[in-house]
Amino acid sequence: MKLNEILTDLRSDRIKKVILDCDAYNDIDDQFAIAFAAGSDKMELLSVNAALFNNYRCNGFEDGMIRSYNEIVKELRLLDLDEKIPAFKGCPVPLSQMADNTPVDSDAVRNIIKTVHGSDEIIYVIATGAVTNVSSAIMTDPTIKDNMCVIWVGCNTLDFDGPAGDFNHGQDEAAGRYILNCGVNLIILPAMGPEGSGTQMLVGDQSTLDVVKGDSPAAVYFREELPELAYPGETGWTHHFWDVAGPGLIHDASAFDLSVIMAPRIRLDCTWAFEPGRHDIIYMNRLDPQKVLFDTFTCIGKLV
Repeated sequence: MKLNEILTDLRSDRIKKVILDCDAYNDIDDQFAIAFAAGSDKMELLSVNAALFNNYRCNGFEDGMIRSYNEIVKELRLLDLDEKIPAFKGCPVPLSQMADNTPVDSDAVRNIIKTVHGSDEIIYVIATGAVTNVSSAIMTDPTIKDNMCVIWVGCNTLDFDGPAGDFNHGQDEAAGRYILNCGVNLIILPAMGPEGSGTQMLVGDQSTLDVVKGDSPAAVYFREELPELAYPGETGWTHHFWDVAGPGLIHDASAFDLSVIMAPRIRLDCTWAFEPGRHDIIYMNRLDPQKVLFDTFTCIGKLV
């Protein structure tokens, strides 16, 4: 598909096939993104890949990936979806640690390649963390680019007064640069930007989660366990739900202002560079945060 055809497809009522690639233990918004995708009637969630991360919540990249995988498996079981939607372990190390742009192998990489080749329609790969799995899959088999579209909740806005790369890009800068340069059908949903822009607009608090009703283990997980995971013992918190933008775009593209632009490049000093002659990508200018959050919790409510 060409990018204008992808935009038309996103705005259509056709049910899209989706792989979600996420660092689910890094934060709590990935868990809501998984349930959003699983509960939406606008997409078929085929599988969930665990992406690596490394911060205070883990002991290195591989441990972050394993913790994310375990969190994904836990959530799918709570939602009674573990027999329908498989989970896959991702790459244990970032591309940034590999010599000569060697791809990293993993179950997630093989899952992406197998799924794309086995589909007679385009596969949307929603990446809400480092794109190590996705970039490694394309490096391993570049022919999959013809039948996939990557939706990456990553980088910052082009007019952000700060670095081009966000947390997700920073976890594996080599993978982030590759996904921008390789020519795959790509949609960037940037994180931080000037007031009123970026997925930073997706903000909620405990009252946001309180709309999840019921006493089922899944309802308690979303309403009580996840905020405790993010804010042990704290009240009065607010939180960004950046990653629900990924499934939100598939669920209702009308909530997003999208443009086709020439792909920018991220320099080694983490600033944007704009060069003539590069391929095009799709870029999010704005989104309607109230609509996306409403859709998120409406779809989660169907599952719990």
